[in-house]
Amino acid sequence: MNAHRGEEICQTKSLTNSELGGFCSPPKRVVTLTRIASELICIFGCIDRIVGRDNHSSFPPGLDLKPAVGSSMRKTISSKKVLDLDPDVVITGRRIPPEVFDEIESAGVPVVIIGTDCELEALMSNIRKLGTMMAAEKRAGELADFIERYASLITDRTGKLEIGEKPRVYNECAFGKYTTKTCTAADEGIALAGGVNIAHGECLGRLAVSEEWVIRNNPDIILSQISTMSPATVETLKARRDEILARPELKDTNAVRDGRVYISHLSVRRGPRMVGYLLYLAKCFHPELFEDINPDDVEREMLRKFYGDDSIETWAYPGI
Repeated sequence: MNAHRGEEICQTKSLTNSELGGFCSPPKRVVTLTRIASELICIFGCIDRIVGRDNHSSFPPGLDLKPAVGSSMRKTISSKKVLDLDPDVVITGRRIPPEVFDEIESAGVPVVIIGTDCELEALMSNIRKLGTMMAAEKRAGELADFIERYASLITDRTGKLEIGEKPRVYNECAFGKYTTKTCTAADEGIALAGGVNIAHGECLGRLAVSEEWVIRNNPDIILSQISTMSPATVETLKARRDEILARPELKDTNAVRDGRVYISHLSVRRGPRMVGYLLYLAKCFHPELFEDINPDDVEREMLRKFYGDDSIETWAYPGI
């Protein structure tokens, strides 16, 4: 273990969001097991402090060159690989297997557990807390202001819509046909953008539904995503959309009949880039309210200001 760990870190127990400020100085060796922490630390100018990452942390460029230690989502995180990197701190989401958590903590390495990366309030909290931890409060404040500006723009325009003015939306998870999410991040994003999740009020979490259930609820719009492990290309996004449009059982739903099926890359629904995704949803739902907004322009602005590169991949299809 690092000889300097005792000088760098005051606490050796697991840390929650409220305790992220408990470091004597910013940690020098960080292993991140969640994309949001990886992206934020890079935005804060500290990519050189990341010595290891989870398999899904591959953006911005350069992060993919760091050693990968497994996937929390697929429960393949290797505590040995993590500890071999001699970290001062490990930052993770809540999907870390308990035995991995215990093995890392037992080695005397603090484990920071942060909130979900795809809910707006949790994102803002993570920005503030990790900004404090990395002594990057100014940069964190700039990022928070950018996100809040566009989030407020959306709510200012959709907040007074009557229920009858809101499209009914079916969000199908990237990882399963006729699988949806209820009362979680997808629900929040749909509501913020001025839509109604047809799964709202169902059992919390990931929910397997039937084609009959979708037909009965007759969505006006269908949303879906492709995995973060899939390339962000027109071909992969279009293939997902074409598959949904081609389902014979859905041909009489409003969404398929009107061609209102929209696909995004899962990476933009999570973390700071979700602001572009929310604008995309808002414009898909209410094009007349967002005629002056180009989500690609906002995405490019964010990449330029906070990632140092304004080149943009195809992250949603079709474009609007």
